[in-house]
Amino acid sequence: MARYSKIGVIGSGTIGTEIIEHILRATELELAFVLVSSAESITRPDLPAGVVTTDAEEALATPVDLVIEASVPGALADLAPRFLEGADVCGFSCTALADPAIEQAVRHACAASGHAFYVPHGAILALDGIADGRALLESVTVTTSKSGPSLGIGEGASGILFEGPTREVCARFPRNVNVHAAIALAGLGFDRTVSRVVAVPGLKTMQHHVEVKGQGLEWDIRVSSRSLGGVTGAYTPQSALGSIDRLLGGSGIVVA
Repeated sequence: MARYSKIGVIGSGTIGTEIIEHILRATELELAFVLVSSAESITRPDLPAGVVTTDAEEALATPVDLVIEASVPGALADLAPRFLEGADVCGFSCTALADPAIEQAVRHACAASGHAFYVPHGAILALDGIADGRALLESVTVTTSKSGPSLGIGEGASGILFEGPTREVCARFPRNVNVHAAIALAGLGFDRTVSRVVAVPGLKTMQHHVEVKGQGLEWDIRVSSRSLGGVTGAYTPQSALGSIDRLLGGSGIVVA
């Protein structure tokens, strides 16, 4: 049985649309709202009447069990602490939490309400292992290689564009390094995790290399996913649905 029944979604881009479709296919779930900046951004015209809204206050007033954000960091920063007063939140744009004030607001809201903020693994693997081994970790370095357009810059961009603390890279590339933010939240935090962003002209895939060292352990994790043409790789929408299914619960054998 699903842990949640009424679900709200923020955003209707590549990932948001997949999540909306996933919820609509599940007969035990109700799509309570889809909050977007513009109704024209909705690619599926036959959504249930009254579900789509551009009014954040209307969405906040709608009773839900879980809110899934798949929009932009600014939306998560503005709305997550408020939604957490009455529901759990799963946020894909977790670079927003690189702002200490936002992270503190989210943690405070969770503590005050008893609700949870979930960090999905998105385009990367092994967040569970990093979180489980946090006490043993000594260094974590994340290197992302993408083409210029996948980073939101010119096609000719080449070489290392950034190397330093993850908190700083989240400020510079807020829509491109959610992987880095998720790893920082799972492990050593935004200031002790090292981030590197590399532009590779003509690169058709999005590549992430995570190097983890600690007491009695050393991990080398490499993930490559074909670009879907924007900032999202081919694996990410499917991994998003897997994260949502784990949140919803289920029966039988469940890989957590």
